[in-house]
Amino acid sequence: MSLYERKIWQQAAGDKDRNYVQTCLKWGVILNGPGRFGKWPDHKEDMKNSGVSSKKRTDIKRFAEVMKDGDIVVLRLGTNLCVAVGKIVGNYEWNENFGDIDGWDLQHVRRVNWLWTSSEKPKKFETHTLKQGDTTQLLTANINKADLIIEWIKSLNLDFNKANELRDLPSSSQDLSVKIEE
Repeated sequence: MSLYERKIWQQAAGDKDRNYVQTCLKWGVILNGPGRFGKWPDHKEDMKNSGVSSKKRTDIKRFAEVMKDGDIVVLRLGTNLCVAVGKIVGNYEWNENFGDIDGWDLQHVRRVNWLWTSSEKPKKFETHTLKQGDTTQLLTANINKADLIIEWIKSLNLDFNKANELRDLPSSSQDLSVKIEE
């Protein structure tokens, strides 16, 4: 399956003051929250009753149900930095071990086969090239500046059919504290 036949998503990994890029890269994941209520959709009413906005619940639904195995994901920081490009592997998961990532509860998990990473020297775009707002968003050609990102991904000549082995997810939240050497 080629790049043209896949959906391309952008996934936020925090912000420039508080980011969890290294956690995503180390464990081969993208994360979304709040996850303290439990697995989607089992606890969507609990989220609603606890005041989680409709917009955020839609974001988590998109992450858990609309994003699919084989789709492409761009890991972003802010609205101008791309730190990784990868392919979604498997289905949505909920993992309690991601319950405290720099104070955020991010137990909603998708596995990712990272094919390009550069946290030390990320790809820098003009500010607001990457969409601000929801954690998980579809990159749609011909809307905003998505074409710039899509063309850049094409220029990387990544093999989206390549299947790297994913590492096991952490067995406890203490495993998360181990830093990746930069």
